Amino acid sequence: MKKARILLQVVIGVIIIAFILNKLNIKEVISVLRETDFTYFILACLAYLCMNVVLASRLGYLLNRIGYNIKFPTVLISHLGGMVVGDVTPGRSGYFLTPAILKKKAGCRITDGMACIFAPQAVEFILKVAGAIAAILFISTLPGISRDILIPAGIGVAFLFIAGVLMLIISWRNETISTTFIRKLPFLGKFTENLSLFKERSIQIKGSINAILMLYMISWVFAGLQWYYLGKALGIPLSFFAFFLLHPLITILMFVPISPAGLGLMEGGVILIFSLFGVSSAMALGFSVLVRLSILLVDMIGLKTVLTSLRDLQL
Repeated sequence: MKKARILLQVVIGVIIIAFILNKLNIKEVISVLRETDFTYFILACLAYLCMNVVLASRLGYLLNRIGYNIKFPTVLISHLGGMVVGDVTPGRSGYFLTPAILKKKAGCRITDGMACIFAPQAVEFILKVAGAIAAILFISTLPGISRDILIPAGIGVAFLFIAGVLMLIISWRNETISTTFIRKLPFLGKFTENLSLFKERSIQIKGSINAILMLYMISWVFAGLQWYYLGKALGIPLSFFAFFLLHPLITILMFVPISPAGLGLMEGGVILIFSLFGVSSAMALGFSVLVRLSILLVDMIGLKTVLTSLRDLQL
Protein backbone atom coordinates (compact mmCIF):
# COMPACT_ATOMS: atom_id res chain seq x y z
CA MET A 1 0.00 0.00 0.00
CA LYS A 2 2.83 2.40 0.92
CA LYS A 3 4.75 1.68 -2.30
CA ALA A 4 1.56 2.09 -4.33
CA ARG A 5 0.91 5.47 -2.72
CA ILE A 6 4.45 6.66 -3.43
CA LEU A 7 4.18 5.47 -7.03
CA LEU A 8 0.86 7.31 -7.42
CA GLN A 9 2.41 10.53 -6.09
CA VAL A 10 5.34 10.20 -8.51
CA VAL A 11 2.91 9.62 -11.37
CA ILE A 12 0.91 12.71 -10.38
CA GLY A 13 4.09 14.81 -10.40
CA VAL A 14 5.13 13.47 -13.79
CA ILE A 15 1.64 14.11 -15.22
CA ILE A 16 1.73 17.74 -14.02
CA ILE A 17 5.19 18.25 -15.53
CA ALA A 18 4.06 16.61 -18.80
CA PHE A 19 1.02 18.91 -18.90
CA ILE A 20 3.24 21.97 -18.40
CA LEU A 21 5.69 20.86 -21.09
CA ASN A 22 2.81 20.21 -23.47
CA LYS A 23 1.77 23.83 -23.08
CA LEU A 24 5.31 25.14 -23.69
CA ASN A 25 7.85 24.98 -26.45
CA ILE A 26 10.47 22.61 -25.02
CA LYS A 27 13.06 23.97 -27.45
CA GLU A 28 12.61 27.41 -25.91
CA VAL A 29 13.17 26.00 -22.41
CA ILE A 30 16.34 24.21 -23.56
CA SER A 31 17.50 27.41 -25.24
CA VAL A 32 16.97 29.33 -21.99
CA LEU A 33 18.95 26.77 -19.99
CA ARG A 34 21.82 26.84 -22.50
CA GLU A 35 22.22 30.56 -21.80
CA THR A 36 22.73 29.94 -18.06
CA ASP A 37 25.53 32.01 -16.53
CA PHE A 38 27.33 29.34 -14.51
CA THR A 39 29.11 31.88 -12.31
CA TYR A 40 25.76 33.00 -10.93
CA PHE A 41 24.58 29.38 -10.75
CA ILE A 42 27.58 28.50 -8.57
CA LEU A 43 26.89 31.54 -6.38
CA ALA A 44 23.29 30.30 -6.02
CA CYS A 45 24.54 26.87 -4.91
CA LEU A 46 26.86 28.52 -2.37
CA ALA A 47 23.98 30.64 -1.05
CA TYR A 48 21.85 27.52 -0.65
CA LEU A 49 24.73 25.77 1.11
CA CYS A 50 25.01 28.72 3.49
CA MET A 51 21.29 28.44 4.17
CA ASN A 52 21.77 24.81 5.13
CA VAL A 53 24.73 25.68 7.34
CA VAL A 54 22.48 28.12 9.23
CA LEU A 55 19.68 25.53 9.59
CA ALA A 56 22.17 22.88 10.73
CA SER A 57 23.55 25.41 13.24
CA ARG A 58 20.04 25.79 14.60
CA LEU A 59 19.74 22.03 14.97
CA GLY A 60 23.15 21.78 16.64
CA TYR A 61 22.31 24.65 19.00
CA LEU A 62 19.04 23.04 20.09
CA LEU A 63 20.69 19.64 20.57
CA ASN A 64 23.23 21.37 22.78
CA ARG A 65 20.41 22.94 24.81
CA ILE A 66 19.05 19.50 25.71
CA GLY A 67 22.43 18.08 26.68
CA TYR A 68 24.15 16.84 23.52
CA ASN A 69 27.59 17.92 22.34
CA ILE A 70 27.68 16.75 18.74
CA LYS A 71 30.36 18.07 16.39
CA PHE A 72 28.97 20.46 13.79
CA PRO A 73 30.16 18.47 10.72
CA THR A 74 28.15 15.51 12.00
CA VAL A 75 25.06 17.66 12.47
CA LEU A 76 25.50 19.23 9.03
CA ILE A 77 25.91 15.95 7.17
CA SER A 78 22.91 14.49 9.02
CA HIS A 79 20.86 17.56 8.17
CA LEU A 80 21.82 17.33 4.48
CA GLY A 81 20.99 13.61 4.54
CA GLY A 82 17.49 14.48 5.69
CA MET A 83 17.26 17.25 3.12
CA VAL A 84 18.15 15.00 0.19
CA VAL A 85 15.43 12.53 1.25
CA GLY A 86 13.04 15.46 1.59
CA ASP A 87 13.85 16.44 -2.00
CA VAL A 88 12.15 13.26 -3.27
CA THR A 89 9.33 12.70 -0.77
CA PRO A 90 5.79 14.16 -0.68
CA GLY A 91 5.53 17.29 1.44
CA ARG A 92 9.32 17.06 1.95
CA SER A 93 8.42 14.78 4.87
CA GLY A 94 11.60 12.78 4.36
CA TYR A 95 13.50 15.44 6.29
CA PHE A 96 11.99 13.95 9.44
CA LEU A 97 14.37 11.02 8.95
CA THR A 98 17.19 13.29 10.15
CA PRO A 99 16.82 12.14 13.79
CA ALA A 100 17.38 8.53 12.69
CA ILE A 101 20.54 9.61 10.87
CA LEU A 102 21.68 11.48 13.98
CA LYS A 103 21.10 8.37 16.04
CA LYS A 104 23.35 6.34 13.76
CA LYS A 105 26.02 9.02 13.43
CA ALA A 106 26.10 10.38 16.98
CA GLY A 107 23.99 8.15 19.23
CA CYS A 108 21.34 10.84 19.67
CA ARG A 109 17.97 9.47 20.76
CA ILE A 110 15.40 9.76 18.00
CA THR A 111 12.87 11.47 20.29
CA ASP A 112 15.47 14.11 21.18
CA GLY A 113 16.45 14.70 17.56
CA MET A 114 12.80 14.91 16.54
CA ALA A 115 12.08 17.43 19.29
CA CYS A 116 14.84 19.68 17.92
CA ILE A 117 13.35 19.51 14.42
CA PHE A 118 9.57 19.28 14.78
CA ALA A 119 8.70 22.47 16.70
CA PRO A 120 11.29 24.63 14.86
CA GLN A 121 9.83 23.36 11.58
CA ALA A 122 6.40 24.47 12.80
CA VAL A 123 7.75 27.93 13.60
CA GLU A 124 9.37 27.97 10.15
CA PHE A 125 6.03 27.14 8.52
CA ILE A 126 4.31 30.02 10.32
CA LEU A 127 7.08 32.46 9.35
CA LYS A 128 6.89 31.20 5.77
CA VAL A 129 3.17 31.99 5.87
CA ALA A 130 3.98 35.54 7.03
CA GLY A 131 6.42 35.89 4.13
CA ALA A 132 3.86 34.50 1.68
CA ILE A 133 1.24 36.98 2.87
CA ALA A 134 3.74 39.80 2.36
CA ALA A 135 4.38 38.47 -1.17
CA ILE A 136 0.65 38.36 -1.93
CA LEU A 137 0.28 41.97 -0.78
CA PHE A 138 3.30 42.92 -2.90
CA ILE A 139 1.89 41.20 -5.99
CA SER A 140 -1.55 42.74 -5.44
CA THR A 141 -0.02 46.20 -5.91
CA LEU A 142 1.07 45.37 -9.46
CA PRO A 143 -1.08 47.05 -12.14
CA GLY A 144 -3.72 44.90 -13.81
CA ILE A 145 -3.50 42.01 -11.34
CA SER A 146 -6.68 39.97 -10.96
CA ARG A 147 -7.41 39.08 -7.34
CA ASP A 148 -8.69 35.67 -8.53
CA ILE A 149 -5.13 34.66 -9.43
CA LEU A 150 -4.12 35.01 -5.78
CA ILE A 151 -6.86 32.72 -4.43
CA PRO A 152 -4.88 29.45 -4.92
CA ALA A 153 -1.90 31.06 -3.20
CA GLY A 154 -4.12 32.05 -0.31
CA ILE A 155 -5.36 28.46 0.03
CA GLY A 156 -1.78 27.19 0.13
CA VAL A 157 -0.89 29.78 2.77
CA ALA A 158 -3.85 28.72 4.92
CA PHE A 159 -2.85 25.04 4.59
CA LEU A 160 0.72 25.70 5.75
CA PHE A 161 -0.42 27.94 8.62
CA ILE A 162 -2.77 25.23 9.91
CA ALA A 163 0.03 22.66 9.62
CA GLY A 164 2.39 24.90 11.60
CA VAL A 165 -0.14 25.53 14.37
CA LEU A 166 -0.96 21.81 14.66
CA MET A 167 2.74 20.96 14.89
CA LEU A 168 3.20 23.47 17.71
CA ILE A 169 0.19 22.03 19.53
CA ILE A 170 1.67 18.55 19.17
CA SER A 171 5.00 19.76 20.53
CA TRP A 172 3.98 22.08 23.32
CA ARG A 173 0.48 21.09 24.52
CA ASN A 174 -1.01 18.20 26.50
CA GLU A 175 -0.06 14.94 24.74
CA THR A 176 -3.57 13.48 25.12
CA ILE A 177 -4.65 15.86 22.37
CA SER A 178 -2.03 14.74 19.91
CA THR A 179 -1.07 11.11 20.56
CA THR A 180 -3.46 9.58 18.03
CA PHE A 181 -2.77 12.26 15.45
CA ILE A 182 1.01 12.14 15.53
CA ARG A 183 1.17 8.36 15.14
CA LYS A 184 -0.62 8.67 11.81
CA LEU A 185 1.85 11.17 10.31
CA PRO A 186 4.36 9.91 7.70
CA PHE A 187 7.78 9.09 9.19
CA LEU A 188 6.74 10.30 12.67
CA GLY A 189 4.70 7.47 14.14
CA LYS A 190 7.54 4.97 14.39
CA PHE A 191 10.00 7.60 15.60
CA THR A 192 7.99 8.98 18.50
CA GLU A 193 6.90 5.97 20.49
CA ASN A 194 7.82 7.78 23.70
CA LEU A 195 5.67 10.87 23.26
CA SER A 196 6.15 11.98 26.86
CA LEU A 197 9.90 12.22 26.34
CA PHE A 198 9.38 13.87 22.96
CA LYS A 199 7.18 16.55 24.49
CA GLU A 200 9.50 17.00 27.45
CA ARG A 201 12.41 17.71 25.11
CA SER A 202 10.24 19.94 22.88
CA ILE A 203 9.21 22.06 25.85
CA GLN A 204 12.87 22.30 26.87
CA ILE A 205 13.70 24.11 23.64
CA LYS A 206 10.63 26.34 23.83
CA GLY A 207 12.74 28.96 25.58
CA SER A 208 15.00 29.14 22.51
CA ILE A 209 12.28 30.67 20.35
CA ASN A 210 14.28 33.88 19.80
CA ALA A 211 17.26 31.93 18.46
CA ILE A 212 14.94 29.85 16.25
CA LEU A 213 13.39 33.02 14.82
CA MET A 214 16.71 34.77 14.26
CA LEU A 215 18.37 31.81 12.55
CA TYR A 216 15.37 31.26 10.30
CA MET A 217 15.43 34.91 9.21
CA ILE A 218 19.14 34.58 8.36
CA SER A 219 18.44 31.39 6.39
CA TRP A 220 15.63 33.20 4.54
CA VAL A 221 18.12 35.85 3.39
CA PHE A 222 20.35 33.14 1.94
CA ALA A 223 17.32 31.49 0.30
CA GLY A 224 16.46 34.82 -1.29
CA LEU A 225 20.06 35.15 -2.49
CA GLN A 226 19.90 31.68 -4.02
CA TRP A 227 16.84 32.65 -6.06
CA TYR A 228 18.28 36.08 -6.91
CA TYR A 229 21.48 34.52 -8.29
CA LEU A 230 19.49 31.94 -10.25
CA GLY A 231 17.45 34.80 -11.69
CA LYS A 232 20.66 36.58 -12.63
CA ALA A 233 21.95 33.36 -14.20
CA LEU A 234 19.02 33.46 -16.63
CA GLY A 235 18.75 37.22 -16.98
CA ILE A 236 15.42 37.52 -15.12
CA PRO A 237 15.06 41.23 -14.27
CA LEU A 238 13.66 40.96 -10.73
CA SER A 239 15.17 42.57 -7.64
CA PHE A 240 16.51 40.72 -4.60
CA PHE A 241 13.52 42.05 -2.64
CA ALA A 242 11.11 40.44 -5.11
CA PHE A 243 12.86 37.07 -4.96
CA PHE A 244 13.07 37.37 -1.16
CA LEU A 245 9.28 37.69 -0.93
CA LEU A 246 8.40 35.24 -3.70
CA HIS A 247 10.53 32.44 -2.24
CA PRO A 248 8.22 31.56 0.72
CA LEU A 249 5.08 32.03 -1.40
CA ILE A 250 6.18 29.62 -4.13
CA THR A 251 8.07 27.08 -1.99
CA ILE A 252 4.90 26.54 0.03
CA LEU A 253 3.85 24.38 -2.93
CA MET A 254 6.75 22.00 -2.22
CA PHE A 255 5.04 21.06 1.04
CA VAL A 256 1.75 20.02 -0.59
CA PRO A 257 1.87 16.21 -0.20
CA ILE A 258 0.46 15.09 -3.55
CA SER A 259 3.78 14.69 -5.40
CA PRO A 260 7.47 14.36 -4.44
CA ALA A 261 8.51 17.76 -2.98
CA GLY A 262 5.66 19.42 -4.87
CA LEU A 263 6.97 18.25 -8.25
CA GLY A 264 4.95 20.01 -10.92
CA LEU A 265 3.12 22.20 -8.42
CA MET A 266 6.13 24.41 -7.73
CA GLU A 267 6.94 24.62 -11.43
CA GLY A 268 3.38 25.66 -12.22
CA GLY A 269 3.49 28.20 -9.39
CA VAL A 270 6.71 29.73 -10.70
CA ILE A 271 5.28 30.03 -14.22
CA LEU A 272 2.07 31.64 -12.96
CA ILE A 273 3.65 34.08 -10.49
CA PHE A 274 6.56 35.05 -12.73
CA SER A 275 4.15 35.77 -15.57
CA LEU A 276 2.72 38.58 -13.45
CA PHE A 277 6.17 40.22 -13.67
CA GLY A 278 6.39 39.77 -17.43
CA VAL A 279 8.70 36.73 -17.32
CA SER A 280 8.09 34.23 -20.13
CA SER A 281 6.86 30.71 -19.34
CA ALA A 282 9.98 29.15 -20.87
CA MET A 283 12.27 31.27 -18.70
CA ALA A 284 10.15 30.60 -15.60
CA LEU A 285 10.32 26.83 -16.17
CA GLY A 286 14.06 27.11 -16.79
CA PHE A 287 14.33 28.91 -13.45
CA SER A 288 12.41 26.06 -11.77
CA VAL A 289 14.81 23.52 -13.27
CA LEU A 290 17.78 25.44 -11.89
CA VAL A 291 16.13 25.66 -8.47
CA ARG A 292 15.68 21.89 -8.35
CA LEU A 293 19.18 21.27 -9.72
CA SER A 294 20.95 23.60 -7.28
CA ILE A 295 19.07 22.09 -4.34
CA LEU A 296 19.90 18.52 -5.35
CA LEU A 297 23.57 19.26 -6.05
CA VAL A 298 24.07 20.67 -2.55
CA ASP A 299 21.83 18.23 -0.67
CA MET A 300 23.56 15.28 -2.32
CA ILE A 301 26.49 15.99 0.00
CA GLY A 302 24.40 14.04 2.51
CA LEU A 303 23.52 11.21 0.10
CA LYS A 304 26.32 8.90 1.25
CA THR A 305 25.12 9.23 4.83
CA VAL A 306 21.62 8.18 3.77
CA LEU A 307 22.84 5.26 1.67
CA THR A 308 25.01 3.91 4.51
CA SER A 309 22.00 4.16 6.83
CA LEU A 310 19.37 2.49 4.63
CA ARG A 311 19.11 -0.63 6.78
CA ASP A 312 18.63 1.38 9.97
CA LEU A 313 16.23 3.87 8.40
CA GLN A 314 14.16 1.13 6.75
CA LEU A 315 13.38 3.33 3.77
